[in-house]
Amino acid sequence: MMSAFLLGTVMAAGVVMVRRAVQRPSLESQLSRFSGSDVGRREITTGLMARFVIVDERDLAVTGVTSARHASEQITCAAVAGVIPIAMYVVLRFGGIALSPALVVIACLAVAIMGLQLPRLTLAQRARSARRDFRSSLSSYLDLVSMMLAGGAGIETALVAASRVGDGPTYSLITDALDVARSTRRSPWDVLSEEGNRIGVDELPELASTIKLGGEQGARMTASLVAKATSLRHKQMADIEAAANASTERMGLPMVLMFVAFLVLLGYPAMHLIGQGFG
Repeated sequence: MMSAFLLGTVMAAGVVMVRRAVQRPSLESQLSRFSGSDVGRREITTGLMARFVIVDERDLAVTGVTSARHASEQITCAAVAGVIPIAMYVVLRFGGIALSPALVVIACLAVAIMGLQLPRLTLAQRARSARRDFRSSLSSYLDLVSMMLAGGAGIETALVAASRVGDGPTYSLITDALDVARSTRRSPWDVLSEEGNRIGVDELPELASTIKLGGEQGARMTASLVAKATSLRHKQMADIEAAANASTERMGLPMVLMFVAFLVLLGYPAMHLIGQGFG
């Protein structure tokens, strides 16, 4: 009876929270993506907190995951994890082993909290990978822009033409940002800067500042874009080398443990004989 009550409570709470999570977002929160308004961001944050979802909005933006989907994943993982202790309680009950209901409730809460955090950790890992791929593609985009500028194209023409050459998330985001800037009659560097802040890629606002300097003050920026692309590639290579060194160190640990185990295996018979001799 106790297990059925706990299972029904968890399922009912999960259904209610999932329904709240999948509600359609307001129009204001959707328009705030390119408007730069803080009102939309506050509403998104309030909605997430109301659904007990604590996550960086920039991670959601760079991975293309909506807050409703992430909330549903968190609630689903928490509900599934919370049912595991109940299932174990039922199995042990049939086996003749009785556990305290209070202990089962505490275990349900602890495991549900762990399940609630699993999608957040997974999202953070995906966001790091997406930002790394974005920076890699951004360096190639800067090379294309610099080549078009060297060929005599204007700033906005070079930006638009280069964004339509490649494909992938980086080029799609830049293309969408430039289309929005053109349709709303805003400067492209302002929209690019807002997009960089939205997805958590600092290199994009820096690029927007360089483009703004060239567009408003007529500064020559071909060399600056080439230097920026080179800097991004060097940073990417440094990150790759650091990851490779970390993987090498992790690979050495099992070998050390195996060597220690081998020494223990060889030394145990000798120590056993010595102990018997003293005995």
